[in-house]
Amino acid sequence: MTVAMTLDRYWSFVRDQLFRASGATRRIGAEIELLPLLADSGVVCPLWQPLPGDGRSTLIFVRAFGATRGWSELRSSKGAPYFALPTGETLTFEPGGQLELCSPPFDSASELLAHVRDVLEPLHAAAADAGIQLASVGIDPCNDVGAAPLQLDSDRYRRMTSYFERRGGNGVRMMRQTAATQISVDAGPDPCGRWRLLCDLAPYLTAIFANSSRYAGSETGYRSFRAYCWRSLDPSRTGIPYPEVEAPEAYTRFALEATDMMRVDHGGAYHSFGEWAANGAASDAQWETHLTTLFPEVRPRGHLEVRSIDALPLDALAAPIVLLAGLSYHEPTARATRDLLPRSDEALLIRAARCGLRDEELDTRAQSLVTLGLQGAHALGQSYLATRDIDAAQAFFDRFTRRGHSPADEG
Repeated sequence: MTVAMTLDRYWSFVRDQLFRASGATRRIGAEIELLPLLADSGVVCPLWQPLPGDGRSTLIFVRAFGATRGWSELRSSKGAPYFALPTGETLTFEPGGQLELCSPPFDSASELLAHVRDVLEPLHAAAADAGIQLASVGIDPCNDVGAAPLQLDSDRYRRMTSYFERRGGNGVRMMRQTAATQISVDAGPDPCGRWRLLCDLAPYLTAIFANSSRYAGSETGYRSFRAYCWRSLDPSRTGIPYPEVEAPEAYTRFALEATDMMRVDHGGAYHSFGEWAANGAASDAQWETHLTTLFPEVRPRGHLEVRSIDALPLDALAAPIVLLAGLSYHEPTARATRDLLPRSDEALLIRAARCGLRDEELDTRAQSLVTLGLQGAHALGQSYLATRDIDAAQAFFDRFTRRGHSPADEG
């Protein structure tokens, strides 16, 4: 049996579960990642036990901070700590000890931004008082991967580490040293069309918000070294799936052709999920786990998770949220955006990582996208996006984008 013969079985799952329509709702959410570093040395802050002679660890700090704000410490099914906030957010930990604030979906972009500010402003201040810097950049600017241990020890992360170590260092860097600003939008009445629109936006989002030119104490030559790491860690599970193919088929083929990193055969070799499925060795549970190990620029999950943006300082967060809301949720603006953009592909993603807005084509279209996005944001109305938030986004674009700069150019 060939991989192609298994396509129909999985295509219906992708269509009905990952690309299901959400109607006219305009909910929006975010996952905001931070890199905890010891403020005086730049060393990675330990998640669990402080370094000898040092009382600082991320978990100790978050426990103390959360206790003053009614946070509940819980354990995931894998034993990892996380915190549930009274306002509906969760604060979780990534494999290298990165913090991730995960919001619920909000009915307006301004509501989302208000909740994020209410959590992150005091969290940053308290961390600074505790001698911990919560770095809002795309990749650790101070440490090499050898100084960034795996801080969450689970079967999943051990398997991922083993897989990525066979492919070079960038997969492990991604797991332990990167941080992003991920924004989730509703799939809308046409989820396939919106997914493709967001995929085509991905290189421009990378370029506009590139914020990771430094790594391990040195300039890398990339505006977004984080995006470069994504480009080189495993093309079978990253990037933009099949730009010229309709969404459900494109994503099904992408998922089946991606290597299943969770298992090896008796000889220790990895195979694509489609190969396992073609040989009758794939359960529904394995399929659903496999989907969580895929990292395209836009991941369909019933909503659409945009993954192209480096971590940004708190005062810059309005810009990507306002831009994506305006381009996605105001339909005349979305149509104009579709007309403006060509199909994006791996080559354009690589250029965005390397050059940011120094690339003339990316810069020219980014200027148009900012204009369109702000127009769309205004059209959504004050109940969805308050003037304060649009003004904050405008200030970011005036400081950086309108000058052909990304944050990395002024880092």
